[in-house]
Amino acid sequence: MQQCCNNMKNINGILNEIRRGGNRMTKARNALVELFYKEKTPIASAEILAKLAAKNIVVNRTTVYRELRFLLEQNIIIRSKLPDHRSFYELSALHRHHLICTRCKKIKGIVLNKHLEDQEKNIYKKEKFKVISHSLEFYGLCGKCLKSAA
Repeated sequence: MQQCCNNMKNINGILNEIRRGGNRMTKARNALVELFYKEKTPIASAEILAKLAAKNIVVNRTTVYRELRFLLEQNIIIRSKLPDHRSFYELSALHRHHLICTRCKKIKGIVLNKHLEDQEKNIYKKEKFKVISHSLEFYGLCGKCLKSAA
């Protein structure tokens, strides 16, 4: 399995990483990488299909799931699962943690990298355990839902 590097912060770097592995850049694969790169929040598979259709990109559901699996295996994207078993996806190079509204299900990415990077280094020093990835989600009510609950 190929490692996704944090230096793949631009779309060309991501596409080159896929090609370097000897993989083809299909129309569907390219469209998905572009979609993930432009999105500011994690995307569920149903949203992916809708966003591709809105851009007049015709890709069947099976192809999308096969490409998602490929991008996951290459560590280009990561998948997070919610307690209700829904999955959402985002680029691993732009990894964020998430605020998840339990009422409206809105997901917002937040960045906490520096502190967590320090923790990963401490884990390695103390436990000789190399963290490859992690997931951190905060559950609660977004501002809109908080106002309507009051």
